[in-house]
Amino acid sequence: MSSTGLEHLAQTAYEAHRSAHPEPLPPWEETSEPEQQAWKAAVSAVAGKTGVTLTDAGPVPVQSLQLQAGDQSRVFHADFTAGRQGTLTVSDEYASNQHARFQIAHGQWYVKDLGSTNGTWLNGRRIHAAQRLKKGDKIKIGHTVVTVVSA
Repeated sequence: MSSTGLEHLAQTAYEAHRSAHPEPLPPWEETSEPEQQAWKAAVSAVAGKTGVTLTDAGPVPVQSLQLQAGDQSRVFHADFTAGRQGTLTVSDEYASNQHARFQIAHGQWYVKDLGSTNGTWLNGRRIHAAQRLKKGDKIKIGHTVVTVVSA
């Protein structure tokens, strides 16, 4: 098993665990070296017991999310928040500081409102639970419309 492939599988396994975990967990890049080594050991043990090799499994793509807001485009590879104080900064007086959360789960991107005052809207409808995103979707945060370029 190559170290690059092992690292990728460990990161993928960790991100799947993170997306299913009820409490917020840091992204892979912010975990400690011992924790990353533990995930690599676990993935290596599972692959060894099942007889599956990295060659058999093939590459596991990391799904990115590309968003367009006005003339600005951003690409994300991990969960993030949008709002006046979010990772995706929305300079809009009608947006809350932490307005919406974008998260990846099982290879799909979702958006959910974080209890904002004016709500988060997907394709003209106010959302009350996490909603899956697809190319072309329009998310309204305050008065700002963000378009999904790719998901």
